Amino acid sequence: MVKALTQYLAQKASSNSSLAPLAELLSPSSGAQVGLILTERFINIPAQVLPPMYTMLLEEMTWAVQDKEPYTFSHYLILSKTYQEITSKLDEEDSRPKKKKKQAGAQDGETFYFHPEDEILHKYALAYTNFDYTRQDQNTSDSKRAFQDAGIKPQGHLILIDGSKFEEAVKAISDYINAQG
Repeated sequence: MVKALTQYLAQKASSNSSLAPLAELLSPSSGAQVGLILTERFINIPAQVLPPMYTMLLEEMTWAVQDKEPYTFSHYLILSKTYQEITSKLDEEDSRPKKKKKQAGAQDGETFYFHPEDEILHKYALAYTNFDYTRQDQNTSDSKRAFQDAGIKPQGHLILIDGSKFEEAVKAISDYINAQG
């Protein structure tokens, strides 16, 4: 399973020039140790739980290294997700005036973040980018338009951080979240 995930992420990285360093780091010939962090969580979980979670992760990795376990990472790859608003296919079927359709489609291309910490992590990243999922149902965008005219298109989001900057990035997340609370 890990091998398949690594191949998938390497494929996505190689198709995007901004993540060229990641494709090299994930190659079998690389000596890099890349730690993978999956940031999926329930939507109603408040952001205030993030600083303690990342702090605990850092503590546990420190303890593992002290016990001579292989948790010294040269890089961290954070797999998150974003979305873009897209014009609803249902609207195209309606008999609305063309001007309204153009206005709804004007927001296409702007990236929105499910996780507020992703934008903070960008400041410490070697590279970051969105990528389209390999398998994606084209009709799901309309099912996710509860209180708005546009549908959404979920995308994967990769953030590559040098291992030496990860602790500083965690502190920045903590500072940001605590300032918001």
